[in-house]
Amino acid sequence: MGNLVGNLLILMCKNYRSIMANIKFTLNNGKKTVNDKEYSIYVRYRYGRNIDIRKSIKYQVYPNDWNEEKQEVRNRIHIKNREKINVRIRSIKTKLEDFESELLLNGKQPTQRSTERCFKTLFDDNATTRPDTLFEFIDDFKNRPDVKKSRSNGTLTNYTITQNTLLRFNAEVNKIDFDNIDMDFYNDFVEWCENQNLSMNYIGKLIQTLKVFLNNATQEKINKNLEFKNPRFKVTREETENVYLNLEELNKIFKLDLSKHPKLDQARDLFLIGAYTGLRVSDFNNLNKENIFESNGMQFLRVKTRKTQKNVVIPLRPEVRAIFKKHGNKPPDRMPDQQINYKIKEVCQNAGIDEVIHTKQTRGGEKIIKKNFKFDLVKTHTARRSFCTNAYLNGMNPIDIMQISGHTSEKTFLAYIKANALQKALKISSHPFFQGENNQLKIV
Repeated sequence: MGNLVGNLLILMCKNYRSIMANIKFTLNNGKKTVNDKEYSIYVRYRYGRNIDIRKSIKYQVYPNDWNEEKQEVRNRIHIKNREKINVRIRSIKTKLEDFESELLLNGKQPTQRSTERCFKTLFDDNATTRPDTLFEFIDDFKNRPDVKKSRSNGTLTNYTITQNTLLRFNAEVNKIDFDNIDMDFYNDFVEWCENQNLSMNYIGKLIQTLKVFLNNATQEKINKNLEFKNPRFKVTREETENVYLNLEELNKIFKLDLSKHPKLDQARDLFLIGAYTGLRVSDFNNLNKENIFESNGMQFLRVKTRKTQKNVVIPLRPEVRAIFKKHGNKPPDRMPDQQINYKIKEVCQNAGIDEVIHTKQTRGGEKIIKKNFKFDLVKTHTARRSFCTNAYLNGMNPIDIMQISGHTSEKTFLAYIKANALQKALKISSHPFFQGENNQLKIV
């Protein structure tokens, strides 16, 4: 009976609010605008005849970028802070509605004074506030200076991708917040992602990033729901066909005459630096002359890696020294990462790296087998994987390779390299243990 009365009260409050209250966001406080000028976004809260408060939310947009009907900033690439503004708008609207509902449930109505106090907590820069909702927290977390400094550009981009995907789910399926992130959410979200034709690994990456947000919110005592730690709330993952190029294939690329194709030539040289040093594209594509030094007649690279901020020193193979000499004793000029990805496929095709490889992937919840040429599977990260695999197969100690690659455990490293079981067996077959050296065998 108590629940029934409570639900009726909530329903009555919602109906009452819909009649009496009005929350609206406008540009320039509702005044006339012109398209070539930015205007402040204002929130206007009206309740009955006596309360009418307007306040700038401290963001500006051009009129053409504002969707009056949806009360939000339009989804356009050039608006860099679009999602931040829209999260702020949703947050203000939710808090004003909650403020009003709480009063009505206690048999009270908003007054001018109580409404002004509510606005003060929303907009007073001196007031101590912290994000309360999931999307407020995500937006705050990914824009923190310490997070921006300690994460790579790829990680920050992934934060935004996950945020936008969750916002789409929130709009299309179910409203989500800290308190309802449970196994029902997990199953609905995975099913929805599969219906979007996303791959298993892509979905797993979204879940993994959501867990990052939830773990940090839990540590800060903003989130108290620990359902995301349920073993069934797992990161889905399957092994993919990540190829590597062996030393013979790399040599074919190195010897390829690309003098009449400068862009292919530049992409090839940058890629080979990665393949012979183990650097990530964010590092091998941003080298300069100051990274090169000489000691005891040998040339080295000294690099502070962008992702891990670790200093690594790497001896230079003759191929890398030849590339630097070709470019005036310095690394090649930078090229956009995506352009390297595109060009290196053509380079590999020209070098005859056209082995047929069948890849398996779960996409949209279904297993898909696809026939590929090897050159189509080569990308910037293939360079780094090739270095690790080739160094391992040529007898370099995994610990030494990991000093360059940045892998923190040998287990992770061995899973990363692309050597198959036979190649690994051949590598250790020359060990004295398998040769029977220094052992006297006695057959009884």
